Amino acid sequence: MAATILFAPTEDDEPVTIYPPEKKRIREQLEKTERLEEEVRALREKLRRANEVLRRYKACGPMLAASDRTAEVGSIPSSRVFYRRPIRSDPHSTGAQPGHPGRARERPVPNAPPLQLSLDRCTDCGSRLGDPFEVRRRTITDLPPPQPLVFDVEIPRYNCPGCHRRVEPESPYPKHRQYGFSLIARVVQLRLLGLSTSKISDYFEGAHGVHLSTAPVLKMERWAADSVAPLYESLKAQVSEQPVIHADETKFRIGGENGWLWVFSHPEAVVYRIAPSRGQDVILEVLGGARGTIVHDGWVPYDILRSARHQFDLLHANRWLEKEEILHRLEPRPLLREVAPKLTAAGPPPREFLEFADGVRGLLRHAIEWSERNPEASEEERRHFYTSMRWMTVDHLRKVWRDPGAARIASELWKRRRSLFTFLVVPGVAWHNNEAETQIRQGVLYRKISGGRRSWTGAWVLERLLTIYRTCRKRSVPFVQVLKDALSGSGYPEFGVPSARPQT
Repeated sequence: MAATILFAPTEDDEPVTIYPPEKKRIREQLEKTERLEEEVRALREKLRRANEVLRRYKACGPMLAASDRTAEVGSIPSSRVFYRRPIRSDPHSTGAQPGHPGRARERPVPNAPPLQLSLDRCTDCGSRLGDPFEVRRRTITDLPPPQPLVFDVEIPRYNCPGCHRRVEPESPYPKHRQYGFSLIARVVQLRLLGLSTSKISDYFEGAHGVHLSTAPVLKMERWAADSVAPLYESLKAQVSEQPVIHADETKFRIGGENGWLWVFSHPEAVVYRIAPSRGQDVILEVLGGARGTIVHDGWVPYDILRSARHQFDLLHANRWLEKEEILHRLEPRPLLREVAPKLTAAGPPPREFLEFADGVRGLLRHAIEWSERNPEASEEERRHFYTSMRWMTVDHLRKVWRDPGAARIASELWKRRRSLFTFLVVPGVAWHNNEAETQIRQGVLYRKISGGRRSWTGAWVLERLLTIYRTCRKRSVPFVQVLKDALSGSGYPEFGVPSARPQT
């Protein structure tokens, strides 16, 4: 039986007849649509709950420690960020960061005979070819065949006619040493790059046919550390005499227990120190009597250095603001660019905290921009601007802030108010501590790969070798050659002048 449905008549309308099969199909489609709408509503509710859980997860303590503006904050790597980084759309030169000129690899100078290619017949038609009309050249860099040098050391013995004793020349290789200086230097270099003893053994076995086990590799490290120990002590003693010193510290496990890796960097050297404490003992040991300027992250034990100036890392102040912005449902904002606040969740904006954060960032940004625009300013101009910046900052921090986050950060900055703008009155002092964080990154990478050291003897070895390795890199001196000279007993060659390239 057919069903007839009549609609409002129009000029050319006729009654529409819907048969039972068609009526059943329409009913099934309507039911299917209702089920899909119900599923969509359920999925939207699940997404809302997931976003709420994610927002609380981002605001927890360990997650707030992550920031992409530092090598490491709170023992969490900078690669673990929990907000989207802005994508740069401005074009830049190939092989360069935005805002920097592009640089390509320099063509090396050939030191071997060229490989000459020839062709007798055409590869297309097979016709005989004559002399070439031009020659193209490509420079190839390769390694020589990995054949190790295996030789005997012949030590002659003599009978002295004067004292009637048997004498012999002193060997450059100590007793019970079966490996040469070049091989030891290469092993130590690979260890500082983070390779384990088993990987080093596999490399030398496969590439050079030299069999090494774990014990010889560790003995090579210890011998190299003993050889450069006087040089390490000399570099450590020179740290406190520098006009500008960057200092930082991070956790470093020793034998399954907590230790601390300290770094002290200046334009001429980098000195590492691994200690069981994060207190003032290491600071007094390395920086005792310093009269220059210490750039650090505001760690309280640095205050014991009363004879030195202090510069607080301003990026740490911005990180405090970033953490509070996440708790206040705001996207973290940078220090050097003025960015409008953006809420990440519904609700009224935290007006008092925004007023405090914008004021702090504005003052710090103004001081940084002035110092970069006026690098040749006179001492009087620097002193006048420094005084005005201090008074404006004090007025902003002394306001009554009822927001808990703003009050806490204001209290922390008030304690460090004397070290906020030292870079304005002392030329050559940076407003950030990127130099120390860059140098300590080498130790952090080693810690991530190996997990630390098994004993304090291993820590003693690492801090000396890592100091010489990074100092050689800073001064553009070949580390392998320096280590070979130290092992052979020929002294410590002159490192030369520091490198002119940027150190941060």
